[in-house]
Amino acid sequence: MIRSVLLHLATLATVALVFSSATSVERRKTLPILLDLLHPQTDHLVPRNYVSNRSEALRFRTRVDHFNPQNRDTFEFDYVSNDEFYQPGGPIFIVVGGNTALNGYFIENGLFHEIARREGAWLFSNEHRYYGRSAPVDDYSAPNMRFLTVEQALIDLIEWIDYLRNEVVRDPEAKVILHGLGYGGAVAIWARQRFPNLVDGAWGSTASVIARVNFNEYGEDIGNTIRTFGHDDCYGVIWRGFRTAENLLDAGLYGRISELFRSCEPLQASDPLSVETFFFALKGSFEAEMFGQATYESVTRMCAELEADPADTALEVLANFFERRYADFDCIPYDFESNVASSLYEEVGVPTNAEFGIRQRLYQLCTEFGWFLTSASGDSPFGTRVTYRYFIDTCRAAFGDWITQEIVYEGVRLTNLHYGADDPRVTNVVYVNAEFDPTRLVSITNYTNVLANAFVIDQAVVALDWLPPNDGDPEAIKLIQREIESYINLWVSNGFGPRSD
Repeated sequence: MIRSVLLHLATLATVALVFSSATSVERRKTLPILLDLLHPQTDHLVPRNYVSNRSEALRFRTRVDHFNPQNRDTFEFDYVSNDEFYQPGGPIFIVVGGNTALNGYFIENGLFHEIARREGAWLFSNEHRYYGRSAPVDDYSAPNMRFLTVEQALIDLIEWIDYLRNEVVRDPEAKVILHGLGYGGAVAIWARQRFPNLVDGAWGSTASVIARVNFNEYGEDIGNTIRTFGHDDCYGVIWRGFRTAENLLDAGLYGRISELFRSCEPLQASDPLSVETFFFALKGSFEAEMFGQATYESVTRMCAELEADPADTALEVLANFFERRYADFDCIPYDFESNVASSLYEEVGVPTNAEFGIRQRLYQLCTEFGWFLTSASGDSPFGTRVTYRYFIDTCRAAFGDWITQEIVYEGVRLTNLHYGADDPRVTNVVYVNAEFDPTRLVSITNYTNVLANAFVIDQAVVALDWLPPNDGDPEAIKLIQREIESYINLWVSNGFGPRSD
C-alpha cells in the first residue's frame, strides 16, 4: 500500500523507494520511504483512515508461540466482522491481513464485498501479528522479533477460522474463502495449501509467493516498461544519467554529484554505503513515479517530462527530475545511517511500526523473503551500484550482526521449500497479476493445475482486480473479475475439488 505520511528526513529505507502520499501532487513534496514487495501497489486507492460503518471491531486471543508447548504466553489480535449479507448456511469470506494495520475498507467495499452480497457470506478481516495493534511482545527489539514468521501467522489464522466457524457463525461446515493483496494474498494462498480441510479456496491479488535473495529482475522489468510506454529515448536518458554518475564517482568527482543532487552530507569514497544509498534513492524515485497513478499513463508522462528537459546532459536531466520532487527540502539525506533510522525504532506504538510496519516488514525480508532490489546485473537503466551486500548491511544495522548472508539465503530457501515457490501444487486458488507489474516475477502467472488458475491483466501496470466492478473498466479487468467470481461460486457451491477432511 502506498500510504500518506511524512516520516522523518531519515526515512530512505531498504528495499525500494516510493513517494509517500496518495496523490501525485503531495507525492512530489515528500521524501521516498520504504516500499517492499510485501506491501502491494494495488491498494493505494484505499483511504488510510477509513472509518468502518457496517463492521464490528473485535479481538481474538491466541498463543504467542504455537510451536513451543513450554511457552504458554498469549496475545490478542484485532479483527473486524460484517454480517450485513449473511444468510444461514452461507460461507465465511475473509480478507487476510498483511503487513499493514487492519483496515475495515476491504470488507465493506470492493469485488469480494460484491460477491459476498450474492453468496450470502459473512465477511471478516484480521490483523497480522506484529502489525497495527496486534503485538505479541512488549517491544520490537531484535530478540522479540523471533515470533514474526509466516508459520506463526498461519496458525493464528487457522485457529481464528476454527473459532469463527464454531463460535461466531455457529456453522462448523461453513465454507471458508480467503482473499488478500500482496503479502496478505500470499498468506491466503499458503493457508489453502497447508490447511485444505479448513480453507475451501483462496484468491490472491499480486501475491508474492516466490522468495528470492537477489531480485535484480525487478529493475530490468521496469526498464522494459519504460521502453513500452515511454520510448527508447527515455530509457536512454536514464541509462546515460546513471552511468555518467557512476563514471564521475569513479573519477573521484564526489563533490559534483553531491552538489547536483543536494546531498546533506557530501558523498565520499570512504563511505560506500552512502553512495549505494544515493543510487538506490535515485532508482526508487523513478520507480515510484512510474507507479504513482497505477496506470501506464504515469510512465508516459514521466518520459515526456524527461525528454522535454532542455538540460545539456542526461545527468543534469536526472538531477532536474530529482529537484522537482524534492524542492521543498533544503537537502536530501543520502547517508546510510539516516536512511536506516526509520527501521530502528523498537517501540510498538510509534507510527513507523504501528501504522506502516517498517521494522517488521524489513525483518521478514531479512529472514524469510529477500526480494532485494539490486541493480548490479547492469541489465537495467539504473546503473550497477546497488548490490545485495547493501541490503545485508541494512539488515545487520537494524537487527544485529547475527544476520549474515547465510541467514538470509537459508530463510529464502526454507520459504520456497515450505510453500513450493513456482510449483506450489495447490488447488482451489486464483492468482492475479498485472502484465507490467514487476512483482509478477515472484508470483504465479501461468498455472496448469485444473483446479487452480493464474490470470495476468493485459496492459495493466498494477492489478486492480479487487476493486468493485465498473462499467468503465477495461475489458481485461472485467473478464478476470468474472472468472474470479465464477471460481468463488464453485468453491462455495461444491468445493470445485476434493477436500482433505
